[in-house]
Amino acid sequence: MKKEVLLDGVKCAGCANTVQERFSAIEGVESVEVDLATKKAVLESQIEIDTETLNAALAETNYSVLSV
Repeated sequence: MKKEVLLDGVKCAGCANTVQERFSAIEGVESVEVDLATKKAVLESQIEIDTETLNAALAETNYSVLSV
């Protein structure tokens, strides 16, 4: 499954790397690409990943998912 999400708070390459690492750690996620220019992340996964799970992965950061 492919999912594209809009991110809030992602301002630099370090931010994008943090989001990519945290999303990659979610069970079932196969790949993550974060586009800093558009502030979007594209996830490929074996299962449906909901917004709550994505935001939980970003806990204790300054980033969040705005929309799916």
